[in-house]
Amino acid sequence: MERRDFVSNIGLTLALVCTAGLAACSKGGNDNPEPNPPGGGGGNAKLSLNLGSDLTNVGDFKIANGVIIIRVAAGNTASAFSALSSTCTHQGCTVATYNNSSKLIECNAPCGHGSRYTTTGAVNTGPATAALSAYTIKVDGNMLTVS
Repeated sequence: MERRDFVSNIGLTLALVCTAGLAACSKGGNDNPEPNPPGGGGGNAKLSLNLGSDLTNVGDFKIANGVIIIRVAAGNTASAFSALSSTCTHQGCTVATYNNSSKLIECNAPCGHGSRYTTTGAVNTGPATAALSAYTIKVDGNMLTVS
């Protein structure tokens, strides 16, 4: 093979590789990796749960997808649950837990500032001064949806 043919083939190969690489980078990216993207209407669920296996007892809670959902009463009705933003209004971290003994949502880690909220989202103990936002709950059979 002559030098001119060799250089030409290398150039063509590099061009094909670059074109394929650019095509791969521009395809198939998922701009929204959440399985349940947040919705502000339009039927998009922030969180869906099967009540046959999730939150079966009063006091059970789950924190996921920016939501803390708590079973506050028996029965599979929307009023038996509280769904609030899990983002602390004081420092923007995720609330840590629901304390079934005190019936309060606690933001004691990782921020460590100790704000507490009621199951309606109201501030019980500061330094937070603003309530947690509430979400809409829908129960259909054993499926609970937060939007």
